[in-house]
Amino acid sequence: MRNLTSIIAIAMLLPILSSAQKKYKVVVLGSSSAYGIGASVPDSSWVGRTKAYYKSQHQLDTVINLAVPGSFSDSGVKLLPNALSYDPDLVLVSFPSNDIVADLGIPHYMRNLREMYNTVTAAGKKCYISTTQPRDDQYNEYTLKVARDSIVMEFPSNYMQFYDPLVAPGSYDINPLYSAEGTHPNDAGHRLLFQAVLAAQVIPSTPLPLVLTDFSGSRTDQGVMLSWSASNTDSDLNFFIERSTDGTTYGSIYQVKAISDGVLRQYSFTDQNPPASRTFYRIRAITDGNSITYSNVLTFDVPVTSLTIEKVYITGLYITTAIGIPKDETFRLAIFNTGGIPVQRQSYTGRAPVVTLHIPMIALPAGIYYLEIATSDGQRAIKAFTVL
Repeated sequence: MRNLTSIIAIAMLLPILSSAQKKYKVVVLGSSSAYGIGASVPDSSWVGRTKAYYKSQHQLDTVINLAVPGSFSDSGVKLLPNALSYDPDLVLVSFPSNDIVADLGIPHYMRNLREMYNTVTAAGKKCYISTTQPRDDQYNEYTLKVARDSIVMEFPSNYMQFYDPLVAPGSYDINPLYSAEGTHPNDAGHRLLFQAVLAAQVIPSTPLPLVLTDFSGSRTDQGVMLSWSASNTDSDLNFFIERSTDGTTYGSIYQVKAISDGVLRQYSFTDQNPPASRTFYRIRAITDGNSITYSNVLTFDVPVTSLTIEKVYITGLYITTAIGIPKDETFRLAIFNTGGIPVQRQSYTGRAPVVTLHIPMIALPAGIYYLEIATSDGQRAIKAFTVL
């Protein structure tokens, strides 16, 4: 009778164990970094590290890497039928810079990423899109940041943050510590990208007795206000707010013990002394068993104190500009030729601290032009740009 009882108990557990030990099949679509360029050996690339990690966790069946060095997002769209023919559970998409450097334009780039995401999810699969990556290219480095922001906004729950960990503090270049040759990440850089894949939880980790959601923040007169929601059943779980100025090295600035009643609770904290530089925040949650999980990372740029035009450049059929404004307001934009004659005028309403505009470019002869921004209280900013 005892043996029969044991057999029945094991049989009842089998479906649970089978579900917990689900093994994922993953397809990677991408270009040279996804292929492994910059890493000393394939196992040190972000794809190689991802494969090794999830294999060690018994959560991975196989990885089919269809990345092609030098390719554009168009090739990812063309490879979709091949990718889906493997019947994957998950498709990771990473075309981090070639489209931008080739001046194909952010709208074209985003349209292809959107098509890949929608096609994969319509097939009942999961899809995650990597952001752009920084690289040493004075003509396109800021556009890569703008494209990063577009991806985060378009895929808020399904992106892998490949830009922030690699960018050099205070610039738009790739950090030399993580750069192989100014374009691709080295071994250390690939390790950071692998960590970004883990942070995105593309494959769910072993579940904690915790549901952590809605980590968000905003600048206020009192500092940076952070808030989050959590439902917790663990008897001893603590939240640590961690802060970084380089996106890599974090230090704890606040700790709070979670309420363990299983009810969705709201938490908040205000950093009253944020650094006067780009700042990153995340939550580290630790249970009494030392299980650790992390929230998404929030990034806050340097506060804008005066009206500025950070950059103006041509992207395809658009004039793209980033404008720093101290407060939410309506401003007038005008483009003048060297004779001082306005060739284009328009009003916009923007939200502080930075407004990125993609202005449809009318037919302009080659030459030098001036972009002027003016606000109702008399502030002005002017920046020259060249049409080739």
